[in-house]
Amino acid sequence: MKNRFGIGYYNLANFVTLSGLMLAVLACFMVASGNLFLTVLFLSLAALCDAMDGRIARANPSATKRSRFYGVQLDSLCDMVSFGAAPCFIAYQMGYNGVIDIILYLLFVFCGATRLANFNTEAAVDSADMKLSHFTGIPIPFSAMLLPLLIIVHMLAGPVHWLFPLAFFVVGAGYIIRIRIPKPSGKAQLFMGVYMLATLIAVLVIQLVK
Repeated sequence: MKNRFGIGYYNLANFVTLSGLMLAVLACFMVASGNLFLTVLFLSLAALCDAMDGRIARANPSATKRSRFYGVQLDSLCDMVSFGAAPCFIAYQMGYNGVIDIILYLLFVFCGATRLANFNTEAAVDSADMKLSHFTGIPIPFSAMLLPLLIIVHMLAGPVHWLFPLAFFVVGAGYIIRIRIPKPSGKAQLFMGVYMLATLIAVLVIQLVK
């Protein structure tokens, strides 16, 4: 539904997309306050919103081409904050804030923005209905799966100053490598959901024990 008094398109899919953005910002607030469990919880919920908004959008066959294009742009803008900038901020707040770390964070967001712009271009130019059967490069929400694992290592072993920058470098490079990755099947999505739930429980248990 288009807002007659302002700009933008307001529907369930876009509401879920924006909810994911706000959850990722909350994750940044939580890491700043030192609560790693809520950090992982909100980041995981942001990833869940990202997984659901596309399904919701595709379930609406009456959507106009303009509103679909708007949804693609909105999704990428939110992804850049949620899975590009937010992970860098979280890692920085956790103490990984040396010069090399910051340089790699800058490269990470550079690669993330490039990957999202390329995705939007493929959706708009190479696809008649803005639906793609594959990803080119690692999808940027992958950072929401990797970061909880890094946080678990940090909570168990203390600061691991070589691991975080290495992970950000490898994932950032994966964003811009020209490899075709099929969109995940139902089983793959189920596995990712179980994995994220397991990491969330692990962070909670470690935080309670410590």
